Amino acid sequence: MNLVVLLLALAPSLAAAADKPDWVSGASAAYPKSVYLIGVGRGPTQEKAADKARAELAKSFSLSIEAATSVAARETSDGSASNYSQQISDDVRSSTAKVLDGVEIAQYWQGPDGHYALAVLNREHSLKIFRDKLDEFDRDFADMSSALGKAEGKFLRLRTALRMLRLVKDRRRINEDFRVLNPEGKGIPAPASFSDVAAKARKAAVSITFQVDVAGENGEALASRIIDALNVYGLKAVEKNPKTPDILVEAKAQGAPLPAENLLWVWAKGSILVKMSYGATGEVFTRFEESGQEAARDSDSAVDAVLKGLCEKTADHVFKVVMSAELADD
Repeated sequence: MNLVVLLLALAPSLAAAADKPDWVSGASAAYPKSVYLIGVGRGPTQEKAADKARAELAKSFSLSIEAATSVAARETSDGSASNYSQQISDDVRSSTAKVLDGVEIAQYWQGPDGHYALAVLNREHSLKIFRDKLDEFDRDFADMSSALGKAEGKFLRLRTALRMLRLVKDRRRINEDFRVLNPEGKGIPAPASFSDVAAKARKAAVSITFQVDVAGENGEALASRIIDALNVYGLKAVEKNPKTPDILVEAKAQGAPLPAENLLWVWAKGSILVKMSYGATGEVFTRFEESGQEAARDSDSAVDAVLKGLCEKTADHVFKVVMSAELADD
């Protein structure tokens, strides 16, 4: 009798297990990995499950749409060279968006713990999009390689080199995504001359030296943060230079906590004044100011956070100036 009661109690769960599709575990006979990339999501509703399935599938890619948007936003300016870098990043975002637009929700299933959704992406469809983009990158890189060889003036060479280095990074990201989609796990090799020309671009970029001086308390620490951020952009930035730098970046920063409004968070505000000049002549060619606010659990952390943000904004602004301003090569 007890056995009958137990079987009756287990009947619903046994039936659910029997109806459970194979893809819930992350693999599907109907959508083999050799043909499809899949993602599985669970949520309280079908819509939430579908969103999580798409997000899970997107994790397979090295570049997210949000990341590409962030890169494009950092490099937005009115200068044609910087706009070119923005265009490259926008193209990467567009290619990735086209691929993710090809994601379909193939199946739903409702289990005892919520709704499940299966997102699928046809590999061949997506591979063609990335293959076309890689071909376009290689054509653009060849054109820029020719432009680098003809560029007269160190700052024009610097801008061309930085554009090339941006393209190198974006090609690498797209190729990583191509490798994810390719059942063989292989990417498309760059042209034979790609590495040599990229090395020349890096050499041209680091031939221009930026010295960063930050006055005031914690000036050395703030200068180091700005230098690190500039180095990410491919610029050769140092705090102290025995030789006369090509560009001198001088800044003065301040930050202070705001009056506490609650017991959980402390806000701080800060600003940084920056001027950029030619190292050889001392001629100032631009000045700018950045400001911001940040919150933390204590006042010291809040001030540190706002100063860190100001350093990143300063590096962004310096990069924009380098990419857009008509700097004197003499």
